[in-house]
Amino acid sequence: MARLDVRVRTHLDSNVCYIAREGRPEERVTVRELSLSGALVVGLSTQLSEIFAIKPVLPGKGEVELLAKLVRQGKEGAAVRLFYSDQDTMQALWEHIRDNLPPTDSCPYCRHPDDSREGSCDKCGLYLNFSNKNYLERHIENTFAQRLNIRLSRLNLEHIQKIIQFVDAKLLKVQHRSPDKEFLGTCQGMLSVFSMVRKVAPTEMSVLLLGESGTGKELTARSLHHLSSRRDGPFVAVNCAAIPETLLEAELFGYEKGAFTGAYATKKGKFESADGGTLFLDEIGDLPAALQAKLLRFLEDRLVQPVGSAHSRKIDVRIVAATNCDLQRAMAQGQFRTDLFYRLNSFTIKLPPLRERGEDKVRLARHFLEKFSRSENRFMEFSDEALDAIRNHTWPGNVRELENKVRRGFLMATGRVVDPECMELDQGGPAPVPEADCKPGATQKDYVIKVLEQNGYVIARAARQLNISRPSMYALIKKHGINIDNMK
Repeated sequence: MARLDVRVRTHLDSNVCYIAREGRPEERVTVRELSLSGALVVGLSTQLSEIFAIKPVLPGKGEVELLAKLVRQGKEGAAVRLFYSDQDTMQALWEHIRDNLPPTDSCPYCRHPDDSREGSCDKCGLYLNFSNKNYLERHIENTFAQRLNIRLSRLNLEHIQKIIQFVDAKLLKVQHRSPDKEFLGTCQGMLSVFSMVRKVAPTEMSVLLLGESGTGKELTARSLHHLSSRRDGPFVAVNCAAIPETLLEAELFGYEKGAFTGAYATKKGKFESADGGTLFLDEIGDLPAALQAKLLRFLEDRLVQPVGSAHSRKIDVRIVAATNCDLQRAMAQGQFRTDLFYRLNSFTIKLPPLRERGEDKVRLARHFLEKFSRSENRFMEFSDEALDAIRNHTWPGNVRELENKVRRGFLMATGRVVDPECMELDQGGPAPVPEADCKPGATQKDYVIKVLEQNGYVIARAARQLNISRPSMYALIKKHGINIDNMK
């Protein structure tokens, strides 16, 4: 087992069977060691070259079937490699391994001394928080590169390209040419956005993006540009609300020398600068009425007339507009032209707010934390309490607020773990130990003391037994006034 790539394993003395692929009869063997990636099998009499199945009986789970392949055979038994099965089977296998792990203060993967089970090993980098309910998912992500690297020698460039395209198109539901990694998500709302972006990007249609501030409208506009035939042309972004009304026309359409006081030279406008590319008009709802009329005219004839000029210029540019305003209400109040709305509204994409994006909040938070970690060469991760706080926060500032909170947490954290208070997020109290786990008449304090005694007063072990984080264990100790030094 020493050469298998995952060495968190347990001893198993129960009998199992294997089934050969070529119609061979079942043979009863014994599995002595079992890990997520392999097993040590004793009693295997046949030298197998094909893939076969082993069926260990896991206590409380029953029989599970795992596909396997012989790696080598020696005096101690046959080492077999296991292939990842369905999620439920792998979860059952992991729970059995976790519940039977021998106690150790070192990393079970590389034997590096480390009694912490809150983060990752300092040496091998593998995640060690076995009490985390999402440990298996995190472990599979953590070891993906290692497992893929084993197979790389048998892959050519065409195979690798197909893998990348499959992951992007079928699993992540995004095109490989993504302009920004922060434009991601797996919730239904974002999958719908990705689908619409892919469909409209290759066309020349004007696009209207709707959504609250901070939901990623500019990232969506950049994606539309990047996936279009205009990708080699310029992408020009203009915030219509950030430029004074008196200067906005000159900024958009340009001006001739001497057109007004201070116009000492001819200057191209944003429309002309975006010629051959895409012009992104952010906060289009704040565009003054006079400029709404000029924009409508441009959309009809694609001609731009700079301020102070008597001549118009033909411009080839695609318009992507965005707003967080209610344009229907603005039209009803006479603040936005109806004809301009229908010109821009030929294709509309509505971006969901972050509070409606489920686990995307956690995915985005981890992405931002990894980005900051790489830039500062300082590895960090979120505590379980921080992840719960991220899930529960309403995020009125959407993705922009999330990024700022994660940046603050990264800067304020004193160790390797970002807690809710580092991000100034509300958090619930520590997960309580169920009273049902205590003997009749015993209190929660009695039960915590008992668990501490059973684990030699090692906080990490006690927390692991209670299936809570180490900070939560310290909170319980403080709550009940338990003095560990006096108890030892």
